[in-house]
Amino acid sequence: MTINMDIVNLTLGIVGTIAGVVSLSVHLWRLRRESPRLELKALNCEHDFRKETNMLSFWSELEVRNLGDRGTNILGIDLMFKYKEKDYTLKMTSQEHDIENNVIKWIRPHETIRILQIAFTKFETKPTTIIDCTFTLYHTHGAENIKTKSQKREKTSH
Repeated sequence: MTINMDIVNLTLGIVGTIAGVVSLSVHLWRLRRESPRLELKALNCEHDFRKETNMLSFWSELEVRNLGDRGTNILGIDLMFKYKEKDYTLKMTSQEHDIENNVIKWIRPHETIRILQIAFTKFETKPTTIIDCTFTLYHTHGAENIKTKSQKREKTSH
C-alpha cells in the first residue's frame, strides 16, 4: 500500500488553513464582544457670553453607557463648533474632583455614568442663541462622537 504524500500534504494544508481561519474568526469575535462599546447622550449643553471679558463659556452634561464587556478610561472630551466660517475646538474640563493621572473617569462594563464638563474661550462677538456642537469623547480604546445643540443659558446661577 502506497501513500501519496502530495495528497496527504494538501489535505493537511487545507485542514490547517480552515482551523486557522476559524480560530482567527473566534478571536476577533471575542475581541469585539469584550471591548467597550460606548453610547453617548447629551443631557444638557448651554453657553453664555460675557461682553465685558469677551468670554464664551460652555456647560455640558453627558451620559455615557458602556454596552461592552470591558471597562475603559475616559481620557478627555473636546467640544467642536463652527461659527461664521471659523472652526473652534475646546478642551472640556471636568467639574468633578476625581481626576487622577489625566483620567476623567473609569467606566466599568455595562455601567452608565454622567460627566459634567465646562469650557471657556475668548470670543469677539455675541454668538447666536443656538450653536451646533460636536462632542468627541476619548477613551482608552478609541473615540466616540455625538452632535448636539447648545442653548443660550438663561440663568447664571452656576
